[in-house]
Amino acid sequence: MAITFNSIPENIRTPGAWAEIDNSKALGNRLVQNPHVALIIGQRITEGSVEPEVLTAITNENLANGYFGAGSQIARMCNIFKENNPNTELWAVALSDAAGAVKASATIQTSIALSATGFSCSGGGTYYLMINGVKTYTPITSGWLVADVNSAIVGVINGLSNIGATASTNATSAVNIMAVNGGTGGNYLNIRVNYYTGQSDPLCFIDSATITVMATGETDPDLSAVWAIIDGVKYNYIIQPYIDSSNLTEIEDELEDRFGPMINLQGHGFTAVRGTVASCTTLGNSRNSPHNTIMGVYDSPTDPAEWAAALGAVAAFNLNNDPARPLHYLKLKDIKAPPVASRFSRSERDVILYDGIATNTTDQSGNVLIERCITTYQTNAAGLTDTSYLDIQTLATLGEIRDQFLIRMTNRFIVPRFKLADNGYPVQPGSYIATPSTVRQECIALFTLLRDNGLVENLDDFITNLTVERDDADPNRVNVLMPPDLINQFRILAGTIQFIL
Repeated sequence: MAITFNSIPENIRTPGAWAEIDNSKALGNRLVQNPHVALIIGQRITEGSVEPEVLTAITNENLANGYFGAGSQIARMCNIFKENNPNTELWAVALSDAAGAVKASATIQTSIALSATGFSCSGGGTYYLMINGVKTYTPITSGWLVADVNSAIVGVINGLSNIGATASTNATSAVNIMAVNGGTGGNYLNIRVNYYTGQSDPLCFIDSATITVMATGETDPDLSAVWAIIDGVKYNYIIQPYIDSSNLTEIEDELEDRFGPMINLQGHGFTAVRGTVASCTTLGNSRNSPHNTIMGVYDSPTDPAEWAAALGAVAAFNLNNDPARPLHYLKLKDIKAPPVASRFSRSERDVILYDGIATNTTDQSGNVLIERCITTYQTNAAGLTDTSYLDIQTLATLGEIRDQFLIRMTNRFIVPRFKLADNGYPVQPGSYIATPSTVRQECIALFTLLRDNGLVENLDDFITNLTVERDDADPNRVNVLMPPDLINQFRILAGTIQFIL
């Protein structure tokens, strides 16, 4: 009997009719849906209801505030991810501040001009203060003293829970700003005034208030605590805020391990750096991973941790939809652009793109847009320039191809428990017997679909060079060599206009 049954006995004698169900061909000749999952790592504060180092699902924008404490680094990252991408499944692991961590701090010193009534504010106005890209505008009332102004500024700041800092007055009649989390992340909480065109200080201020930048924050947590928590679970995107060498090495090594064929939990990392061209270049040239992306920006009001979360969110949604399609000109919502004078020029952006740093631009309305989302991979093991993993689309496309290949072959042959014979074997309909030729035809059918979905090109060459053979040493094994030609991205158009008068 050629037809093979899984559940109905071959030697049954009692009369009757039985029917079993076999789903080995239920998916037919089509690609399967492959929803991606993202993970955010960052620091909590003690007001959060979820303990540190606990894997937590973030299903809407406001949950993170209660879970990790409003204004905490990880809550702000989760919120901006959901603002940019409410659809991708998101999980988070919160870390406590490191032992011995120091919180960054800054001061705002206001001075009021001498008026007819003494050193009190003559006329009203608004103090257009912005902290971490959040408007902390303070109305000023005529007749106020410095202490009144300071008290009002403190009240506005502490009335907002999403800044990442708190305020108080100090003995020198200044406003003291302190990050809610310890570590270097607090150093990037930007404080500035009059960000938007047309804004200016109240007339009663002497020049402008003196602002010291956030500084002295030090000692970040160690990412290594996270890996045991997510062991064996696939996250296509891992977003984290740290750019120190130790933590970047941690995530690069973890993602490299996950990429391996015997683990196959491929994911991509995202972080961001705020710095000059020189500092971005220095950081980029110190890294060389195809699995991590660092976005570079200078003088943005928004915390780099939130830049990383927004970038990861936009990439997660769009690469899941189409891993081969470029990400340029996609908007990063709720990210404040640097002032015009502080934006990298095209030539500067070209420099850091050669140094492993992803770039962004700003449109006429002030929206921040992805320009080119690259990895930090620059050289091969011999130290020679290698662009094979330059763009994030390369591994994203290969990851989708690998997923589709493994899903198709596992469902078609492995789970149904096929037997294996040489080419030429007279396989009968309904029998669970495969040959290398059968596997080859499945590969061709799969890559035809991948071609039709815009992931590969030059299918004829692929078919010509596809090799499927039975292993010489293990008769239970089939080896497949697949040489796909990945489709590329249309990034640059160059033209010459040769005119005639």
